[in-house]
Amino acid sequence: MNISKIAHTRYTTKKYDPSKKIPQELMNQLIDLLHFCPSSINSQPFHFIVVTSEEGKKRVGASMDEDVFIYNKSKILDASATVVICSKTEMTEDHIRKVLDQEEKDGRIIGAEKKKKTLDLYMGYVNAHLHDTKDINCWMEKQCYIALGALLLGAASLHIDATPIEGFNRKILDRDLELREQGYTSLLLVPLGYHANDDYNFTLPKSRLPKDQIFKFL
Repeated sequence: MNISKIAHTRYTTKKYDPSKKIPQELMNQLIDLLHFCPSSINSQPFHFIVVTSEEGKKRVGASMDEDVFIYNKSKILDASATVVICSKTEMTEDHIRKVLDQEEKDGRIIGAEKKKKTLDLYMGYVNAHLHDTKDINCWMEKQCYIALGALLLGAASLHIDATPIEGFNRKILDRDLELREQGYTSLLLVPLGYHANDDYNFTLPKSRLPKDQIFKFL
């Protein structure tokens, strides 16, 4: 896999071909990629809803019926699938304990003493964001953007097109999917599929500021 080539050729799809579907085997690879994406202290404050049914697409698309978001609706309806990336609304000790139980089950933690020390360490980070910097929700959302980056690169490596979208009404989608009741809020939508032949953005050249304005090497 040539990462540089992928960086030069992937792009944000503006129009999808509704007749082209992602093979399930490739979808499974993307699901695994999200499942194993990294997060601070392995906190995993995210939840992913994979939407492939026509009814599901309509439900997600309904969060874009307002004029300011309507231009995004066709992407959801025409794409093969859409991943709704959700963030937890609070980080609790109970959640961290569940994470540690799984780490113990998977062999990352051995012994009660080690588990207790790890719990204290993890909760120290959580409480620092909760009480000191007071940015706990922002911190959790940042982990979701790590997942987004992994998904975009992974999709491109499989020759699957993708579009990261923040332009939707979170309140409408949260209410329709009952996310708040489950302790989550919608953060990002990522349609996945294959671009239409008349997608104008596909033929446009890449445009980025020169490297010497973006990078500094020490």
